[in-house]
Amino acid sequence: MSDDSRLNTAVNAAGTIKIHHANLQDLSLSTARRLYKGGIRPGEVARSRLQAQEMLGKIPPSQRVGIDVKSAASNTKHYLSDKHASHIQPHSQGGSNLPHNIKWESAKDNMARGNKTMTYQEEMSLNVKWHFDNMTGAVKAGIEAAPRGVLIGAITTLPFSILTNALRVVRGEIDPEVAAMETLKDTVVGGAVGGTTAFVVTTIAAACPPIAIALTATAPILAVVGTAGMVYQFFKILDDHKEAVRSYYASLTKQELLRLQAIEDELIYEHKKNLEFLAETEKINQEIINRPIKSGVDRAIQRLHESATIAKSLGLTSTNSQLLANSQLS
Repeated sequence: MSDDSRLNTAVNAAGTIKIHHANLQDLSLSTARRLYKGGIRPGEVARSRLQAQEMLGKIPPSQRVGIDVKSAASNTKHYLSDKHASHIQPHSQGGSNLPHNIKWESAKDNMARGNKTMTYQEEMSLNVKWHFDNMTGAVKAGIEAAPRGVLIGAITTLPFSILTNALRVVRGEIDPEVAAMETLKDTVVGGAVGGTTAFVVTTIAAACPPIAIALTATAPILAVVGTAGMVYQFFKILDDHKEAVRSYYASLTKQELLRLQAIEDELIYEHKKNLEFLAETEKINQEIINRPIKSGVDRAIQRLHESATIAKSLGLTSTNSQLLANSQLS
C-alpha cells in the first residue's frame, strides 16, 4: 500500500466523520427542564436561557455527543438520568441556584450528603469524575465510529489496489495469485488506516467541542481534498505503469546491445588470432623458401627432410603431399 493511498484513506475517513454536540434547542422538553430547574425548589425562579446553557456545558462534552441531533439529545438525556444538580453550598445555607454553585452528581451521593456543604475533596472527586466521564464517552464514540472508518478505508483502497496489482500482472512482475493476495493485504491495511483515523479523530472531537466544530466546518474541504487525491493517485498509478514499461523495454535494448558487443568482441578476437597465425605462417614460409640451396645429392636430401619436418610442424600430413608418405624418399 503506497503512501498516497494511506493519505487518501485517512483524509476520506476524517472527512466523513459526523460529530454533533447537543445544544439547548436540540433537547427534549423533559431534559431541557432539568437544565432550567434542576436543584431549584418549587416556586423559585427558573434559570435563564443563558444559565441553562451553562448547565448544559457542565455535562462532559463526550456525554452529550452523537452523530446527529437526535442521538446527541438521547445521550444527554441518558447521562442526566441518574444525576442531581448538587449545590456546592447548600441552598439551606444561602447557596444560590446559579451554575457556578452547581455540579452534576449522582442522585445517591447528593442525597447522602444532605444539607452539608460540599468538601474540597468531594469537589475534586467530582472534577476527576467529570474528566473520566469525558474520556470514557470519547473512547466510546471513537469505537462506534471505527467500523465506518474501516468500511471507508477498505472501499477507498480496494479499486486502486486492484488496478496497481493488475498492471503488475500485465508487466509480468507477479502472477494472478500473488496479485490477489497483495490486493487483500492492501484492503486490510486500508481498512485499518481508516478505522484508526476514525477512532482517533472522533475520540478527540467528541472530547473537545471546538475541534468538532472545526471538523464539521472543514468536512467539505476534506471531501474535495480526498477526491482530488484519489484522482491524482489514479493517474499516478498509470504514469508509474508507463514508466515501468518504458524502463523494461529500455533494459531489453541495453541487453541486446551488450550481447551484440560481446559477439563483435569475440569475432575481433578470432580475427586477430587468424592474422597472427597467417603472419607466423608467412614467416615460416619465407624461411623455407629463402634457405640457401647447396650443391650435391646429400645436401638436397637433407633439405628435403628439413622441409618435411617443417611441414609436419605446421600440421600437414601425407594427404596434403605425396612427398610426406613416410617422411622418406622412395
